[in-house]
Parts: sequence; structure tokens; C-alpha cells
Amino acid sequence: MSSLCKGVYMLNTKNLNEDFDHKAINIGKEIIRQDIDTLQNLSTSLDQSFVEAATKVCNCQGLVWITAVGTSTAVGTRFAHILTCSGKRSMFLSPSDGLHGHTNILRKKDLLIAISRGGESREVIQMVEIANDLGTETLAFVSNPDSRLAEISKLTLLIPCKQEYELMGYLATTSTIAYSAICDALCAIVASKKGFSPKTFAKIHPGGAVGKTLNP
Repeated sequence: MSSLCKGVYMLNTKNLNEDFDHKAINIGKEIIRQDIDTLQNLSTSLDQSFVEAATKVCNCQGLVWITAVGTSTAVGTRFAHILTCSGKRSMFLSPSDGLHGHTNILRKKDLLIAISRGGESREVIQMVEIANDLGTETLAFVSNPDSRLAEISKLTLLIPCKQEYELMGYLATTSTIAYSAICDALCAIVASKKGFSPKTFAKIHPGGAVGKTLNP
């Protein structure tokens, strides 16, 4: 390769990298802006149904079960973990297990929270139908008020999310931020109501850097 050709090649590569860097930053800013807009909209949308959902969770005398499929599974498993750490016993119940006999673990004093943005996931709907038949309290986190899940759940918490904010318009991205925020808020309410403190948390979290900080 001649020095001239090499120079042109290097110049083109540099321009390509600069274009990518510029586009990456712009995309990053736009996605974060959409997330912020979603959270601000969510904050102003909280109403009595949120209070009722918080009351259901706080007053549950049994276990709080979380169920979901797809991307919502990540939200659900995280919620179950943080809720347990906040003082309310919680477990994630996968429909793949639940619909093959494991729903027998549900009791009347329990609460099943079903997470589904569209509210039409067949497996999640079946989980709620079984829970209703067993006399277990059911609560849906959903964005579609006209969905089957919203219709059959004993209590529904609508979480507003713009479809166009999702990656490619379909893949749950921004909505997971909104749903996780609701879950975090409920965990904070539970911890506050139970008087959970760092001292209490230290007893159940001796491991890792957090445990070392809490238990010097």
C-alpha cells in the first residue's frame, strides 16, 4: 500500500469512527431522555390504585409471589429479591414451573403479582386464573387497561409507557425502567412501614462489601 493510499485509508477510518462516536452519543442521549420522560410521567400518574397496591403488599400475611415471562422476568426476579431484603418475604414463581403443578404452593393468605406490559401473555394470564381459583389475592402491573390480565386480576396497577419509546417499538426497554421504579417504590414503602433499618438489614446481609460495611 502506497503512503498516499495508506493516508486515505487512515483518514476514512478516522471519519468512520468519528461518525460512530457522534451517533452513539446521540442515541445514548435520546434513550436516556426517553427514560427520564417516562419516569416523570409515571411520577405524576400515581393515584389511589398505587396506594391500594402498596396496601396489598404491606398487609399480605403470607408470601408475595411474583410472576412474569420474557423481559418482565428480569423485573420480577429483581423485585422479589429487593422486596425480601426490605422485610417482606417474596419469591419469583415462573409460569414454566407454575403451569406444571407448582401453583399448588399458593395459599389464600398469599399475594400473586403478575407483571406484563401488554397484559396478553397467555402464561401469565393462566397463572392469575389459577390463583383466583385458589383464592389467592392477585395484583397486575400492566400498561394496557383493556388487556385480559387487567380484566381478571382482583387489583390492577396501570403503569403508563409509550410504545414508541421501546427499542424498535416492541422490545421492552424503557418500560422495564418504569416497572422497576414502581417496584422500588413499593419496596421503600414496605421498609418504611416495617421500620426496617440498616441495623436490621445487617443481620440478614452479612456477605459481600455491603455486609462488611454494615458489620464492621
